[in-house]
Amino acid sequence: MRRRPGIGGLQTAAAARDQYRLLGENVAKIRTDLMKEQLATFRSQLEDFARKHKNDIRKNPAFRSQFHEMCAKVGVDPLASNKGFWAELLGIGDFYYELGL
Repeated sequence: MRRRPGIGGLQTAAAARDQYRLLGENVAKIRTDLMKEQLATFRSQLEDFARKHKNDIRKNPAFRSQFHEMCAKVGVDPLASNKGFWAELLGIGDFYYELGL
């Protein structure tokens, strides 16, 4: 005949669940911190790219379209505000803001 777990077995199972929960929280925190670091690096690289190719972005409509398509795919909207970073960097915010209105 099989014996059911007693109080000790229940306490051991609860302790194991707590350890797994803590381990899961630690892994989630590490992944979140790593993702934030990667996003910050990507943003700085994107800003450098925009600085280097500012004239090309402003003058070449095909290149500007590709740049905005790339930004949209990664969730960066350089046209979101006419007073934002991208407007200062590229100098296109006011025009597109008015165009949107």
